[in-house]
Amino acid sequence: MAHILSLPVVGHDIVYLLCTVSLGAILVHLVPYIMDSRGLRAYPGPFLAKFTDVWLGLTIFSNTWSETIDNLHKKHGMSNSARHRISYLDINQLKGAFIRIGPNYVSIADPAALPLIYGHSSGALKASFYDAFSNFEHANIFSTRSRADHARKRRVESQMFALKNVRSLESTTRVHFGKFMSQWDELCKCIKGSTSEGTMGSSKWTVKDGRVWFNCMIWFSFWSFDTISDLACGSPFGMIAAAKDETWVAKYPRGEVKTLEKSAFEMVKISVINVLAAGFEINSVLGFLPSFWWPLAKWHPRIREGNAASAKLAGLSIASVSKRLENSDAREDMLQSLLEGRDEDGNPMGPDEVAAEALGLIIAGADTIANTSCATVFYLGRHLDVQAKLQAELDDALACVDSEVAPYEAVKDLPYLDAVINEVLRLHSTVGAGLPRIVPEGGLNVLGQTLKEGTWVSVPLFSVHRSVEIWGENAGEFVPERWIDMGAEPKAEMMRAFAPFSIGPRACIGRNLAIMQLHIMVATIFRRYSFVVEGDGPLLVQDSLVRKPQECVVGIKRRVL
Repeated sequence: MAHILSLPVVGHDIVYLLCTVSLGAILVHLVPYIMDSRGLRAYPGPFLAKFTDVWLGLTIFSNTWSETIDNLHKKHGMSNSARHRISYLDINQLKGAFIRIGPNYVSIADPAALPLIYGHSSGALKASFYDAFSNFEHANIFSTRSRADHARKRRVESQMFALKNVRSLESTTRVHFGKFMSQWDELCKCIKGSTSEGTMGSSKWTVKDGRVWFNCMIWFSFWSFDTISDLACGSPFGMIAAAKDETWVAKYPRGEVKTLEKSAFEMVKISVINVLAAGFEINSVLGFLPSFWWPLAKWHPRIREGNAASAKLAGLSIASVSKRLENSDAREDMLQSLLEGRDEDGNPMGPDEVAAEALGLIIAGADTIANTSCATVFYLGRHLDVQAKLQAELDDALACVDSEVAPYEAVKDLPYLDAVINEVLRLHSTVGAGLPRIVPEGGLNVLGQTLKEGTWVSVPLFSVHRSVEIWGENAGEFVPERWIDMGAEPKAEMMRAFAPFSIGPRACIGRNLAIMQLHIMVATIFRRYSFVVEGDGPLLVQDSLVRKPQECVVGIKRRVL
């Protein structure tokens, strides 16, 4: 203390300032905990999470978001069946269902909470978490928090994904399935080649044990990005043909987009897959931090990188839209629906909003379907008995089909294929940790607990989809038969807990397209190839907003039909 007091005036002022700032930071987090205005102190959870959202940001950085939340529910848990047998529920009896994961945030691992939080009759709105995902001045259909704004956007975009319109897109998607298989056929030819390793574009391959081995995740990304860019903006990025994820984007300086003319922007090439991964991670971290912390947080190298990635993703949309607008002879595509959309006053979307919506279409339509396709290959490549059973069903169903790409009509109702896809969606939900909502005015009663207005809540699908009470003792295992060998009541209970596309008014608008794409992809590649997964470890994922496989090395060879 004597040393501090002996400092020069300037030095003394700096120390005083640092002490004041530190004390202020402590009080900002400590006082709300002591006051407990929303009555959350009794809920169990990590010690640091009671005071600051930094705990959640660090968890996302550690790449264990879904598993950490799930382990907390298990640590403090009691079974769903035990809870439902209790006539009066107090906080001690609810331990495990309710976990405090932030100063104002509760995770609820019970399927009964799904309709209460996300359903059509719920008054809960999206939390400010989504503001971090607005790459433009206008929010898109995913990131907007306004119910009226979302309803307007959904009226415009829902027609694109109506089942009838989705079926009309199949002919376009088949082109990219064909290109995808042609590249994999070329890789299979390497099995009988003169070299045991090489590269195709950015994809490395090796030959051993009569198979060609490579990371299939990047290939599913090539395919999904080419497909959705063609469906949304009239032309593919060209990733399948180049076997690279590079594409041209506009340099976007931030701020409202005033024009979509290509000449107004400088174009640069980026690696979309890496940029998207960085953007998702950082946006998820920033989403849980109060906005006044954002300027300070952006000094962190990873956050600075992710912030730059968000601008590049915006440039991806601008480049795609501007290219499409230059083509006056373009066929009708999703962008056309955006351009023709009108609000209640008859006004069209401006350039900034069109670019925002186009980006949402591209990212949601590409990244999520690539992740699920990769997870499907992982599980079937690990469970060869399931793969053989599926291939037998596909061989029978497609025996008389004169097409290398499976027609959706021929495979859309195959029971075992349906079971496989559902089981993958259960174990590898695109979003695992839960999407935050805000408790509306008047509070929200969930499982006998009244949560006060303004509290953040979510239901972690990673946990709900692995509940032993719902899915049985083998809930953590890949067992497609569970979707077939069950009675009416167990099936109804499973379906109430099964929400891979979420539920309610904010559910995934592209569900019909995703289901069609998955059926065609899985049926086509598993009839044509035999798969084995390298190693015996789990599927490693980047667990931020979505659970994105980092790598999945498989060995494939052509089947003899």
